[in-house]
Amino acid sequence: MRKSILLLALFLSSLSFVQAQKLDLIPKPVSVQQSAGQFVLPSPLKIVVDKKLKNSAAYIATGFSKNTRINPIFSIGKKHGKNNISFLVDKKLDLPNEGYQLEINQNGIFVRGKTEKGVLNGFQTLLQICSAKEVKKGTVPFVKIEDYPRFDWRGMMLDCSRQFFDKQTVKNYIDWLAAHKMNVFHWHLTDDNGWRIEIKSLPDLTLKGAWRGPGEVLLPSYGSGDKRYGGFYTQEDIKEVVAYAVDRGISVMPEIEIPGHSRAVTASYPEVGCAITQELKSVQGEVKNVWCVGREENYDLLDSIIREVSGLFPFEYIHIAGDEVNRANWEHCPKCQALMAKEGFTDSFQLQNYFFRRVQKIVDKYHKKTDGWNEILKGGEIDPNTLISAWQGISYGIESAKKGYKTIMMPGQFTYYDMAQSETERGHRWAAITDTKRAYSFEPIPDTDLTPEEQKNIIGVQGALWSEYLDRPARIMEYQSYPRISALSEIGWSKKEDKNWDDFYGRLTHSHLQRLADMGIAFRDFPPTAIYKNGTITVTPPYKGAVVRFDKDGNEPTRQSPLYTEPIQTKDYERYMFRVFFNEYAASPAVKAEKLPVANWNTSKAEVLTISENITEHVDRKGIWYLTFNPTDDGANGTIKNVSLFENDKLIRTYADEKALKSKPRLRFLIENYNEKNTYRLDFTVENKEEKKSAANVKFNCTPYQEPEVKVTSSMAENPKFPIANLEDYNEETYLRTDVACKDGDWILYTFTNPVVSSKIDVLTGIPHHPRFIINNGYVEFSYNGTDFIKGDNFDYGNASIYPKQPIKAVRIQITGTNNEPLMAGQDLKINP
Repeated sequence: MRKSILLLALFLSSLSFVQAQKLDLIPKPVSVQQSAGQFVLPSPLKIVVDKKLKNSAAYIATGFSKNTRINPIFSIGKKHGKNNISFLVDKKLDLPNEGYQLEINQNGIFVRGKTEKGVLNGFQTLLQICSAKEVKKGTVPFVKIEDYPRFDWRGMMLDCSRQFFDKQTVKNYIDWLAAHKMNVFHWHLTDDNGWRIEIKSLPDLTLKGAWRGPGEVLLPSYGSGDKRYGGFYTQEDIKEVVAYAVDRGISVMPEIEIPGHSRAVTASYPEVGCAITQELKSVQGEVKNVWCVGREENYDLLDSIIREVSGLFPFEYIHIAGDEVNRANWEHCPKCQALMAKEGFTDSFQLQNYFFRRVQKIVDKYHKKTDGWNEILKGGEIDPNTLISAWQGISYGIESAKKGYKTIMMPGQFTYYDMAQSETERGHRWAAITDTKRAYSFEPIPDTDLTPEEQKNIIGVQGALWSEYLDRPARIMEYQSYPRISALSEIGWSKKEDKNWDDFYGRLTHSHLQRLADMGIAFRDFPPTAIYKNGTITVTPPYKGAVVRFDKDGNEPTRQSPLYTEPIQTKDYERYMFRVFFNEYAASPAVKAEKLPVANWNTSKAEVLTISENITEHVDRKGIWYLTFNPTDDGANGTIKNVSLFENDKLIRTYADEKALKSKPRLRFLIENYNEKNTYRLDFTVENKEEKKSAANVKFNCTPYQEPEVKVTSSMAENPKFPIANLEDYNEETYLRTDVACKDGDWILYTFTNPVVSSKIDVLTGIPHHPRFIINNGYVEFSYNGTDFIKGDNFDYGNASIYPKQPIKAVRIQITGTNNEPLMAGQDLKINP
């Protein structure tokens, strides 16, 4: 009996030891068997590296030393002694090519891979084990891991055209990808705003096309300002980066953007473009940015480019784009129209297909395969060996796979990390608001739309980071990349059935964020949740141990701001901002204190819901209040109507008309007679017309700004879809767009019906949350009588402010120079009390 109790105690002891040592591995391995015991790293420590890995030996040595602070003795070969670490290639392993086995026991550490890449993947797992929070430094727990990737292609694209990242930054990016077992670095080297790769046969591509600014062939754009901006990679730089990546198990795929997105080419060699007089704008507002399909000499130039590119990149694929081509140029070009007539084409998509097939023959000539964006499927047949990068949505990947093409799933709605991560953060919004949780939710293989054979055509998943808005603040490229790429790595590597957000988030916040910090990544930390109720702000950190700081004056908290330690009593909750700080470089976005939703629903039935809520405790002042309906990602079905607000059972206002939930309705109410004894009720109807999910949170908040009646006029012609009247509605989702760039002497005048008392007025330009189409040169001025004006701030990155001392009658934007963009955008005034 005593012996049985002893054995049970030993078993429980070993079990608790195993459970205590969380390894927090990302991406999650296929199989992990942990046992009691640990291997103590000896001194000196010997590491044996297979001779097949000799080019990666320095990388392994440096990585291990940095991670463990141990400087091992290295040898090349297969002989393994006791208490050593061995990295061996074993082609007989019954694993996929990038699979590996990692075993740690009393005799040492053994990493075996089917290929060199497999061993390197095992090396990354070993580094993560050494750096797990609960693993004691200098030791590693006994464990046996068998692991291999779900997808052969696990990629990430970095746009180095719109913003130029130097060679060392690119190398750092590759290191971070390798640490996550990613295996393809897609290098976006050319676009409208800069040509970044040296082509010796066409020197002007970099002498001219790599630079933008005053006096350059390319205008300033994307925050580059009125100065010379740019750069390029020499062919020696390219070779160095490619070798660096290969040593880390990563293949580098170049992308040469053709036939569209080619303003850097046509600005350097104008004859490449179509000979037309019209300035036809692309989706991004660029003109003359398309190769002429009918100019035969262009194919000789493309041959020269592809020949040199092929010699620099050993990877089997070259990405030749094919997206967002402004085909209107071809429709007005005599040479392109002559080619259409000769070939019997009836639309310009056939011209695009003709161009692509011509380019494919060139790529084939240099023993490479082509990759292209999903638009290349239009207009006709293409080589069946073409790889399709499906970016416009999941349905485009399905279409590609059904047609039999190898397909990379990278829908912008989930894998474009230039998308903003919340409503208030910098970034695009056209695809979705994509935080780490949404990024992690992506499933690359649709179950119901493809047969098992068609599913095999989806060979991988990839993320993309376009760089339009990566010019500021410092290191935003890292902030936008991580930890979303950590999520992407698990999508590409781990088994589908092992994916679980709560489990991933636990591993990420318990150990992996610290790993990111140790790699020197200025990642985006997770924000806290700050809830205001009954005069108290209560903050919940995003995970245990998170450091939250706050500011009570409406400013973004800094690392010197007070620590949040207990609930805050206040009536001015709107002025409080909260932020998590991980270290000197990594932090979360700042968030405001919010009230809880006043209503919500969640249904998948075809039904009509009548909702009535007592919101008395939610209303605490007079002013302008906005009711917003915020649908969940997958629950934006249905309509809202008959929205009514009552004060003491007396109707304040009704919005009877039907509004689609997916439009995120925003309704304005004026509460003029508030006192704390009043009661308030909200009634509305939700009609879900189909058996699809309809779910939303409803929020009701008082705006901190004034909204006086105003009339806006301008010297600039408006775009009818974005009229000047949008500057009069105080809705930040609507804004002004002009039809042309602004120029010296242009103006916008805001005239108030009645004089306005304000301590500060912020004047914002550009698209909301997007620093595009802003005023670069100009200032704001204001008038107390509507006639005589006083100069305020100059515009700084599109924004300016004024601080009136008396009631103000008018505000005027005075523009003193072009913004060097196709148009200008303006926003509502932010009028503080």
